[in-house]
Amino acid sequence: MEQILPFVLGASAGLVIWGVVVAFRTAKLAKQNEQSIRYIEEWISKNNESVNRRIDQEIERVDRLHSDSISFTNSRVDKLESKVITKEILYG
Repeated sequence: MEQILPFVLGASAGLVIWGVVVAFRTAKLAKQNEQSIRYIEEWISKNNESVNRRIDQEIERVDRLHSDSISFTNSRVDKLESKVITKEILYG
């Protein structure tokens, strides 16, 4: 009986120390994970901004191309119309 009490107290002390060490390791790991998550969130945000900026630039480029093609087509149609009207007047 005299040996059981010191054994139980020793084992309990060992378990408490082990529990404290595990708790500190877990807290350190949680802090590292939190920093990693912040870094990843910032990286995603920067990439998201970059992609949105690129999409906006492409939309503007396509709008310009569309406007230019409409303008060119209108110019050609006006020239064709002018030639047709001129030929109608001449050959009536």
